[in-house]
Amino acid sequence: MRENVQVLEDKLKDVFGERVACQFIDINSSAMKSYPQVEKTIHQVLLPMTVINGIPRSHGFLDLNLIIDTVKQELDKYRS
Repeated sequence: MRENVQVLEDKLKDVFGERVACQFIDINSSAMKSYPQVEKTIHQVLLPMTVINGIPRSHGFLDLNLIIDTVKQELDKYRS
């Protein structure tokens, strides 16, 4: 899974440069404490879970195009 996230991170950097960050969070690590909303639902969904701006967006797969489109929509919110 970490390899898939690295591919995703590279693609996001190609498209958005330094405007976005991507990271892999191990659900068994203490890092999950930083994501209380995700922590509440993590055991109710298939992994991996994609979270954008703290909001769970998809689970069970990593869809590069869906993630890129969603990030574009989020960034557009801040341009207006």
